[in-house]
Amino acid sequence: MTADRQRELRQAALNYLSRRDYSRAALSVKLQQKGATAEELAVVLEWCSSENYLNEDRFLLMILRNRCRQGYGYRYILQECRQHKLTEQQLATAIAAEEIDWWDLARQAYHKKFGEKAIVDYKDKAKRMAFLQRRGFSSEQIRAVFDQNE
Repeated sequence: MTADRQRELRQAALNYLSRRDYSRAALSVKLQQKGATAEELAVVLEWCSSENYLNEDRFLLMILRNRCRQGYGYRYILQECRQHKLTEQQLATAIAAEEIDWWDLARQAYHKKFGEKAIVDYKDKAKRMAFLQRRGFSSEQIRAVFDQNE
């Protein structure tokens, strides 16, 4: 890899990382779109990591905090982490550091969407349960939300 090519790819990586954090996998895709080879990618990603421009723990915390703030549950966040090639263990470590109450998060998401409106019939209840399920909450968490509201 020539010095100019390396400088060009490093600059492209810094341009992406200056706007927001990326996972290693997502940044790889971006750089591949710029025509980077596997060898060039390895060198640039290693440089970004060594300079702490690319930090997967920081990226994971950003994802976790943003999705929790948006009202998403563990399963949704886990799926997103898998797309970024992050492990369940990495997610568990981040969750332990953040001390997230998933039951309270499920209750907040429910109330944000449905407020204090009473459940009309079984179809309405199923719709509300499906909403929480799509948001990534477990059946136990969903049941707890409905037990509190009945």
